[in-house]
Amino acid sequence: MVPAIVISDHKLLKELFSHPAALGKAQNPVFTVIGGKYGIVNAEGQVWEEQRKFAFKKLRELGLTNSSIELPLLEEAKCLLSWFEKRINRSITGCHIFNGPVVNIIWNVISGKRSEWEAEEEPELIRKSIAVFRALNKTIMSGLAFAPSLRHVAPGIFGWTDWVNTHNDFEKLMDKETENHAVKLDPSNPMDLIDHYLLEIKKTTDPSSSFYKEDGEQSLRAMLVELFLAGSETVANTLSYTLLYLSHFKDAQARVQQEIDDVIGDFRTPSLTDKKLMPYVEAVILETLRCSSILPLGSPHRMVEDLLFHGYFLPKGATVIASLYAIHHDPNVWGEDAETFRPERFLNKEMTSVVRHDALMPFGSGKRICLGEQLATNTLFLFLTSIYQKFDISPAPDSQTPDFGSPPAILKGPMPFSVVMKLRNADK
Repeated sequence: MVPAIVISDHKLLKELFSHPAALGKAQNPVFTVIGGKYGIVNAEGQVWEEQRKFAFKKLRELGLTNSSIELPLLEEAKCLLSWFEKRINRSITGCHIFNGPVVNIIWNVISGKRSEWEAEEEPELIRKSIAVFRALNKTIMSGLAFAPSLRHVAPGIFGWTDWVNTHNDFEKLMDKETENHAVKLDPSNPMDLIDHYLLEIKKTTDPSSSFYKEDGEQSLRAMLVELFLAGSETVANTLSYTLLYLSHFKDAQARVQQEIDDVIGDFRTPSLTDKKLMPYVEAVILETLRCSSILPLGSPHRMVEDLLFHGYFLPKGATVIASLYAIHHDPNVWGEDAETFRPERFLNKEMTSVVRHDALMPFGSGKRICLGEQLATNTLFLFLTSIYQKFDISPAPDSQTPDFGSPPAILKGPMPFSVVMKLRNADK
């Protein structure tokens, strides 16, 4: 039986997750379906170091940490606004409406392409990316992640068969795109992540490298699936939570819109350069990340060596779980209103600048912190400002008392809710 350690103190968590002894990854069979020892998420040691270093470098080169990602983000935001405008004054569901544009953003980085998510018929990429995550979630919530040996006893009942099949189906989609890139690859002009990775495989001659021949191909396949699973549902659900919170906290929505009016105005397209001038919008994003705590248990680590830590013996092989939801809702840290949506907690007394808090860690902590943090926060900012520049959003007339909870899930999303969108300044 593998021991598990749950940490709900943010200072201890940050310290432990920065320690070399805790840099391993929990090797649960449910999760190792995704790439096994390859890629980034489940990899350890040399493989993890090489793959993470490469991904971080290339994602930077592709613009994920600077303003060059702005154009594809705004393109998806524009399509989303158009989709909303066709549904003005109608009740629409607030759940899952962001999956298409968010998947497209990741697809653009990976392949340089976009999928027509707004078309009447849902594209294969969108459909399969959603299916693979739902299958994973179903398997985890069945209890299989806590008793993985049951996958051999009743694989159908616990969702194991569906999880493996949908994962493999999505892998095949990634393989097909990789093959297309390999045929058209121009070594002098790599255009996207797949191109860069294929070139890295081609130039690697060291058999011990994780980029060498078949090992490189396996890690590329794993990385592509990981990027979708780690980046799409998380950002899409956070946007849905933002919609839910601001539709019910009308004062916060009004302040967001006032800041948009003051900094951007009615007609100019939002820009990432506006972010530093819009502390309240950023505070709303931070508070949404805190309140929603999309990944309530973070990404479990594994002890790779014994460690005596603040009087506790943490044995090699033990799983370390970050109780992020508990950390993000600890009244000793956030005050007695820790369960309340209050963006002002991230502002200074004058309400003129953002005050960050060490206890907020929605993207994890330490060397295994999420690679996509910058892309996620940029997406949240541009989508939020684009939407509330154009629309007033209210709960649908038939809405029940707001439920800010979540159905049972390893990655949280809001309970079903509906909103009505109205054009702002429609008389202008």
